[in-house]
Amino acid sequence: MKNILKKIKGLAKGTPTAVLVSIGIHVILLFFAGTWVVFTIIEKQDQKFVPVTHIERPKMKLKKLRVKVKQNTKPRQSVQRIVTKTIRAMPDIQLPEMTGLGGCLADGVGGFDAMMESDDMGLFGGKNRTLFGNEFAGTFYSMEMTRSGKFEPIGVDGMNQVVQQFVEEGWNPKVFAPYYKAPGKMYATHFMIPPIPSEQGPSQFGIKLSETVSPAFWVIHYKGEITRPEGGRFRFRGTGDNFFIVRVNQKIVLATSFAHFYAGQIGTRMSLRWSPTDEQSGKFLMGHGFATVGDWFDLEPGAPVEMEVIAGDYWGGWFKAMLVVEEEGQTYPKNEDGMPILPIFRTEKIPEKLKNELVYLLTPNEVDLDSDLKFNIY
Repeated sequence: MKNILKKIKGLAKGTPTAVLVSIGIHVILLFFAGTWVVFTIIEKQDQKFVPVTHIERPKMKLKKLRVKVKQNTKPRQSVQRIVTKTIRAMPDIQLPEMTGLGGCLADGVGGFDAMMESDDMGLFGGKNRTLFGNEFAGTFYSMEMTRSGKFEPIGVDGMNQVVQQFVEEGWNPKVFAPYYKAPGKMYATHFMIPPIPSEQGPSQFGIKLSETVSPAFWVIHYKGEITRPEGGRFRFRGTGDNFFIVRVNQKIVLATSFAHFYAGQIGTRMSLRWSPTDEQSGKFLMGHGFATVGDWFDLEPGAPVEMEVIAGDYWGGWFKAMLVVEEEGQTYPKNEDGMPILPIFRTEKIPEKLKNELVYLLTPNEVDLDSDLKFNIY
């Protein structure tokens, strides 16, 4: 503004008054006109919403896309073969020992034994099945307890009657239904239990002994299948305390007890359906009792047959269930008493830990723990 006035002063000299007045009026009008334009532009305009009018769009009919597919397409016949060079010299690779397997391939399939873990398998069996099922499922019954777990004494005569009923009714496990059954099973691949304290039977099946649960008056029923790829003719020898009965293909082939060879004593009534005929029965000691020689039975090549075992204790003290097998036509070494040293019956390889335990419990030259004879299904 000051600059404008200076310019006006400069111009005022020698300029007519009318001209100066006209110039001043125009300057003032231009100033106010500029101010009005600025404020008009800055002034905020209120926005109004105008709804969008609906536009009708024509609907188009969609056509289904069709792709032509060639039927009965065959792969190309000209496949290039990939040829590899044979490596003539390979270094020897030492594989680590495979232990702790719940079940492996059986002999003849990869060269492994389908055996249970060494730590799991004991004298009465293991708590887990093998991979191929080459085991006998064992069920434990406490004859002095009801099904609900209430103590109820049965006595020797009462237990004999129940076991005899079980045998006469075709080995029907329903006979044991009124009695307490252990919640878990044990899976055995052999029957070689040298004399041990009777309380180990209940404890192995997870039953805790107390003032109302005694270590006596109990039964174990094992059931499974056996076979031999080559077939053959076999018979068992065995001993039990208090009793031990074996059935093959629904026929009793061996029945023995601690008092079997003492007329009039408890234990003989359980095996009234069978009695030994071989002259060597009762001649040789096995464990702390005499061994019984069973009947011959035949196995067709590769044909599985059912096999069952029942063993039990009613007096307490000591228990045993020892079973060896003899194959017809085979020659076996004899011990100093003249008894043949026969292989133990088994369906799988005996783990080293259990084998060492058996060596400790058994009398030397009583049985053969190293024989390859097996009766496995797979």
